[in-house]
Amino acid sequence: MQGIVARLFKRWLVTALFAMVTVAAVAEPVTVERDSVLRAGPRTDAAVAGNLAKGATGDAMARQGAWVQVKSGTVTGWLYSFNVRFGAVGAGNSSGGGGGSALGRVFGPRQQVNVTATIGIRGLEEEDLKQAHFDGGQMQKMDGFAASNEQAAEHAGNAGLSASHVEYLGQPVQDSASGSSP
Repeated sequence: MQGIVARLFKRWLVTALFAMVTVAAVAEPVTVERDSVLRAGPRTDAAVAGNLAKGATGDAMARQGAWVQVKSGTVTGWLYSFNVRFGAVGAGNSSGGGGGSALGRVFGPRQQVNVTATIGIRGLEEEDLKQAHFDGGQMQKMDGFAASNEQAAEHAGNAGLSASHVEYLGQPVQDSASGSSP
């Protein structure tokens, strides 16, 4: 029985890996959303490989973190993923959500939702808060990570840090002429 399960698992794993490689190997059409500098590598300090103007089109060849490798015409380089919209131009994708493409659905922002994002990190929506629930087990787990005052002092001392006393700020001085604080 274990041999059958192991073989099924191996087949499933090979199939899943093949599917991921196949999806990653397909170039995905993109449209540049703002004037962008293409970099030779996925880093801000990489050499400039070229520039793409807003509205330029190309293909997403790879993705690494917050970066997408884009080939447009004869130039290929890396730019921030939030500078592009995934999916073909004119494919009913005016919201910029990338709904018309596989990479756009995976890496693009959610459609029809007002999301605050910073390099792919979205804020909480009202609906997220409505669906939230208290989990006492998670609170206990979090409390388990807390350090005592003694542990914190020992750790700080081992790092060469020392305690400093800072006085509270006093009340603002009233301006006698206007009766307001400076």
